[in-house]
Amino acid sequence: MPLFVCAGCSVRIERSMATYLRLKGRVLCSTCLDRMESELTTGSNRNEAAPSVPTQESPMS
Repeated sequence: MPLFVCAGCSVRIERSMATYLRLKGRVLCSTCLDRMESELTTGSNRNEAAPSVPTQESPMS
């Protein structure tokens, strides 16, 4: 699998080309993805529907 740069922290991560194309180049490492999801669930406007976050494939070892 190719290496891409995380859009959140610039660390190099391994993702499939299909994931990269599906997310239009905005791939995130698991740390940034977890941080974004936790911010959405613990935001001040809990009654509003949170925008959907596209999930990424986990890297295969």
